[in-house]
Amino acid sequence: MSKKNMMTTIDTVTALLQRTGVSEEDIRKIENLKTKIANRELVISVIGQFKRGKTSFINGVLEAAVLPVGIIPVTSVATRIQYGNELAEVHFKSGESQTVALEQLVGYIAEQQNPNNQKGVSFVNLFLPDDFLKDGITLVDTPGVGSIHQNNTDEAYAIMKDSDAIIFMLSVDSPINEIEREFLVEARNYTAKFYFAINKIDTISEDDLEIYLAYCHEILCEIMAVDTIELFAISAKTNAGMDTLFAKIAADITVSADQIIVESVQIKFREVLGAAHSHLELYRRAYGMPLKSLEEKRSELEEKLVNLDQITRDSSFYLLRHIDELLEQIRAELQDGSVGIRETLTVAMAATYQKNREMKPKELEKALMTLLEKQLSAQLNDLSERGLASLALGYEHLTELLNQKIDDLKEFLRKVVAELFGINYQVDTIVHTLSSRDDFYVKVNQKPAAFLVDINDLIYLMPRGYANKKIYTRYQNKMLTDVEHNINNMIYNYQYKIRESVRDFKGVLERESQILKQELSELVNRVITDKEDTSKRLGDKIRELDDICERLMMLLKEL
Repeated sequence: MSKKNMMTTIDTVTALLQRTGVSEEDIRKIENLKTKIANRELVISVIGQFKRGKTSFINGVLEAAVLPVGIIPVTSVATRIQYGNELAEVHFKSGESQTVALEQLVGYIAEQQNPNNQKGVSFVNLFLPDDFLKDGITLVDTPGVGSIHQNNTDEAYAIMKDSDAIIFMLSVDSPINEIEREFLVEARNYTAKFYFAINKIDTISEDDLEIYLAYCHEILCEIMAVDTIELFAISAKTNAGMDTLFAKIAADITVSADQIIVESVQIKFREVLGAAHSHLELYRRAYGMPLKSLEEKRSELEEKLVNLDQITRDSSFYLLRHIDELLEQIRAELQDGSVGIRETLTVAMAATYQKNREMKPKELEKALMTLLEKQLSAQLNDLSERGLASLALGYEHLTELLNQKIDDLKEFLRKVVAELFGINYQVDTIVHTLSSRDDFYVKVNQKPAAFLVDINDLIYLMPRGYANKKIYTRYQNKMLTDVEHNINNMIYNYQYKIRESVRDFKGVLERESQILKQELSELVNRVITDKEDTSKRLGDKIRELDDICERLMMLLKEL
């Protein structure tokens, strides 16, 4: 569809909806899309999971370290970067905003300084005099998809729906997982253009990179439902491959920016128009009912929405049970693994003791310390990786369960509307995620100081055989204590992080339920209020609504 035809269609739909007098929110969304085309606003969002190098990439684009990076989930709110004199504006959910110095930005957009967005930041506008941002381009740095911080994931999904193009960051150190797959499947419905960047190519060989790129090409073609796809192998750290990606984006902007925007708006407009038609169909059906009958339907609706609350509670309990089962499974795996570590190290320490028992006590102590530093750290790290792998698999399963429960809520609502009003009601569908393995860290003592044993200097003055036996026994006990401490630390970390996710996903279910209830209740109440206003004859109003619904459906089919 051409830019001119798109604008004409938007004007037509806006005029139709204005005639209804009940589509204010839908009209607002449509007018925003028209403004987007008129102002040639092209939003390019850099999206991906935590630790894929999104922020480092943007710093590379801008050739300046203007955004914070780190080894933990850093970005907690979206940062929109636009062309202009150097300036940072922090916008809060309260509607207020304030200007801050660039060096103060970290206090608002970093997860460490603003955990779970406690400061209530809505977004940050960063203005920079960078040539890449000229001609209406907005570059967006997003929170990680699938972060343990649910507000981060929700923010990334919201930005995805507003994006015209997405630079999706993958990394050679991680396969494409279920969270990324689900996000891309959803993103296809909202975004016109994708660039797939494979980051961290400086960390692997050319042969391994070729294998990984072939793997990504196959998986991404399947996800995006295309025959071929262009991949950009880059290193945000060394800037390798960045020029190629920049050149491609710049060429697309120069040649087809308007078309990208129009295609993006068409995708988004189709969704808004579908929702508007659904809302209007329900309004029209309810409006045609006698007032007494409609009030009875409202009472029935309120009763059924109570059932929705029960479904939400049942779903919450169901998911909690599965989370407890996952935690127990991982706890058992770690405990079993710790037994193996103790047995292996007990044998290794015994062999070291036998080999060095005739040496001086300090030399025996050094040999035992070296053994523990190498083998204990290595085995604990290996066990931690196995636990994280189990956690990743478990969370992918829980993600599927969460989305199924949300789908159940929406299907229940659709059935209620169909039963009471006889229409198919469109409910927005957004995929929600829990966490990914990258959010989970276990501290394993690796420094030599971690293995120092409190040995009295007098022991070195005792007979060699007695002293060495004492040292060996104390290092045995130290090994057992360190294993137990680290296993408990791993379990505690898992418990803490999972409990955070429990609170988050319960909030997701409750929010979804409340939004569904509020939207439907407000619409029915609006009908009753309008019916009590007899300024327009019922028959005329119904015929007008029928005409508008029919014309909206025709326009929807043309998109």
